[in-house]
Amino acid sequence: MKFRNITLCNIRNFKGEQKIDMTPHWNNKKRNIILIGGFNGSGKTTIVEAIRLCLFGRKIKDAPLSSQNYYEYLLLAKNKSSVKDNDNRFFTQIEIEIDDTYPAYLITLRREWEIENGKMNKEYFTIYRDGIPLEIIPRDYWEDYVISIIPPFVTDYFFFDGERVKELASGNKAERILKESIRDLIGLKLYETLADDLNILRSKIKRRNIDRPNFQKEFIEREKEISEIENKITKIGKNIKDKSSKIEELKDKKIKIEDNLQRKAGVFAKERKRIERKILKLKEDIAKLNNKIKQICSDFLPFIIASETCDKLLDQLEKEKRLKKLIASKHMLKEINRDFIKKIDSSKTLSKFSKKELDTIKTEIDNIFSELFNEVSTKTGEFFIHNLTDIEMATIENILIKTEENIKMKLNETLKLREKNLIHTKNLKEKLKNVPDESFVKEYIDMLSSISAKIEVLENDINFLKKDKLKLQEKKAKIEENIGKLEEEIVCREEDQGKIELCSKIRKSIQEFNDIIIFSKIDALSTIITVMYRKLANKEDMVKEIKIDPHTLSTKLIDFNKNIVNKNTLSAGEKEIYALSVLWGLAKISNKKLPLILDSPLAKLDKSHVDKIIENFFPNAGEQVIILSHDREIDPKSYKKFKHYLNRTYRLAMSQENKIVKGYFFD
Repeated sequence: MKFRNITLCNIRNFKGEQKIDMTPHWNNKKRNIILIGGFNGSGKTTIVEAIRLCLFGRKIKDAPLSSQNYYEYLLLAKNKSSVKDNDNRFFTQIEIEIDDTYPAYLITLRREWEIENGKMNKEYFTIYRDGIPLEIIPRDYWEDYVISIIPPFVTDYFFFDGERVKELASGNKAERILKESIRDLIGLKLYETLADDLNILRSKIKRRNIDRPNFQKEFIEREKEISEIENKITKIGKNIKDKSSKIEELKDKKIKIEDNLQRKAGVFAKERKRIERKILKLKEDIAKLNNKIKQICSDFLPFIIASETCDKLLDQLEKEKRLKKLIASKHMLKEINRDFIKKIDSSKTLSKFSKKELDTIKTEIDNIFSELFNEVSTKTGEFFIHNLTDIEMATIENILIKTEENIKMKLNETLKLREKNLIHTKNLKEKLKNVPDESFVKEYIDMLSSISAKIEVLENDINFLKKDKLKLQEKKAKIEENIGKLEEEIVCREEDQGKIELCSKIRKSIQEFNDIIIFSKIDALSTIITVMYRKLANKEDMVKEIKIDPHTLSTKLIDFNKNIVNKNTLSAGEKEIYALSVLWGLAKISNKKLPLILDSPLAKLDKSHVDKIIENFFPNAGEQVIILSHDREIDPKSYKKFKHYLNRTYRLAMSQENKIVKGYFFD
């Protein structure tokens, strides 16, 4: 079965008559995907709503709507701009190709509403087969005909959105929904209803054999009691359901807070550890520098203490060195003195001076040299304190100079580096103060505690309600038991007795048949779900196998060590692909070949799981897969992977008219 065309006329934000052509225009079976993109609020969900509305009318919801509620729903669904423009057209139409029979044929379903003066007047529902009004089935049974080929409960596993995936992925309702789904799709619910009907028939047969008037009165009273108890049970059930929904909302809120806390705590803890590691490294460096300073002080401290004495020693050695040079050059100086005197006497340049002036110059030169000679002679004993050789003096000078250089270079540099590290350490400690520590968690802990307290109160309320419900059910069971005893007292005619026995036998056969069906279908369903999950899972995902218990219909996730995996420990991506696998498996065991419609199926998945779903799920999910995607869900890279499987692409404009535009965002 495939959709050929879907037409919406003045429904929600679709103004006027607008048609989506879904006729395959590629013969390649792998090109099975119709991709419709749209911004939030552009009308993606309206398309699914219009399809359901066309197919099921009043049965669009889980339970059939009353006439009043249905009409109110339709009045709200009518496009507001069309009302202002007095455009009374209001319908939805689907053209469907039925290709699971030979020859294939087309049926066209059209559901149209007439509105007058703001009130719903009438609904028209028509079915055409190959362009001709359907005649082989009376008009009064057309609704039943549609339900026979596309059962409403089955479409839950073919037309679904992120909320349906979420319900199956986690939460208290997940197991119950799955159990109900399995019972629906393998036909058990129908047989269970038949068994209940047989029980009612059995009671009716017995009661028509009542001869005593007081029996009839007692039956009526007991049935009235049961009716009152059932009403109370229904109210309690609704109350439990409402409180359970509230718990689910609180748990979702709690998970988001926990995720936020974990994310922030992780960032802060990482930053804190990074700074603490730096501080520790700096402390180690400072300790090493302190040791180096100690070593320098140990080696050169005596020289530092006696630095003034060392300076005097160097001055004295310099004087003694100079004096030694003077002594060594005394003879040379006398020769130089004589040469100076001779040159003065023989100099032609100085001939212009008088003899007296020349004598004065010579006397002055003699005096200068005499002073030098006297200095050497008179102070030799005073200056020569150490009287060392040149090599010894050079050695001492070298040691003292290098010591001074080491002190200046090594010690100063080490002290500067130590000071730098101390300043850096101080800055990091200040920075560390600004990184929130465990105290920031208090706000989150308070929120989580508040939510946990609310959940606990609700769970306690539910437990009390369940106890009340159980008491009522026990009371009902006792009344039913009394009714059964009353019925046993009734003596039935032979013919009716045979009917009663036949009802009992049929009920027993139904139960045996249910058991056989469950065991045969459940094993196949487990295999189908596991195969799809493994196709979609990443290598690091922990689930190896998914098993369904044939007695309880609950699922068990088995890891590679054959241990049961707690579903709450799965990542968001793993939960999503688990739910998709379950939905796909349920669709498969329904034995229906319907178009698969997915509304925002990739919204919460990480990149690796998205790639797996594009490559392994969509191409194999059905012969026609219709994906309704918002603008942020599929990026250009993912779209390139989609292209191999796309049959048609559209995007929804934000304007109400001409809403259907050919091509996706990246075309």
